[in-house]
Amino acid sequence: MKHLTLTIALLIAATAISSQESAPSADDLYRMDDYQGAIAAYEDILAEGKSSADLYYNLGNAYYRDGQLGKAILNYERALRLKPGMSDAKENLELANARTTDRITTLPQLFIVRWWNALTTAITPHGWRIVWLVLLAIAGIGVAMLRTGRSSAIRRGGLATTVVSLLFLLLATALLISSTRAYNAHPYAIITDQAVTLKASPDNKSIDKMILHEGTKVKVLDNLTGWYKIAIADGTNGWCPQNTMERI
Repeated sequence: MKHLTLTIALLIAATAISSQESAPSADDLYRMDDYQGAIAAYEDILAEGKSSADLYYNLGNAYYRDGQLGKAILNYERALRLKPGMSDAKENLELANARTTDRITTLPQLFIVRWWNALTTAITPHGWRIVWLVLLAIAGIGVAMLRTGRSSAIRRGGLATTVVSLLFLLLATALLISSTRAYNAHPYAIITDQAVTLKASPDNKSIDKMILHEGTKVKVLDNLTGWYKIAIADGTNGWCPQNTMERI
């Protein structure tokens, strides 16, 4: 009897292991064109607390193939937040944005503001910390050359290295602070409903300002129970229900 019980237990365990091994992965489901199955599998991985730029990118692709444009854009944006230089995510985000309904003219910015914002978001705060440490190390080498150089040429080189690296270090410090603040605040969201009415106040009975459609990127300015005050790229602002969008 004991042997029979042991045999049954082993068979159950073997069946469970075989079932786990045969279960298709999220990537397998995507390759089989089962996009809804892939979405569920990728979302389960995220629910376990695991996230990466590649995971968000793959999830964005699955949503895009499934025709859920807002969710696709949301996940491409999340991928780029973790990995700003991810070229595949940039390309697919451009393709997805080209399919959105809303065509909003972005408010013009001064060149210096555009340049600064581009630098701030070019890499993550972690990347800027690495740049800062490298520049600090170079400045230290310059100081060492200046203090211990055996010839005037070496000392002059040390002085130049120190001055230039310190100037870039100041710039990197400002960019690190700006990048960290922007990353932590990150007030942007994506409209995920097919259409939502922008209201003049957080009340369904208030004046309708305009209709926003799935995939539009907005900036969250404030929140009130169940509502977000948002601004779009042309400066127009108003209120929308929170459940019509997801924060990036």
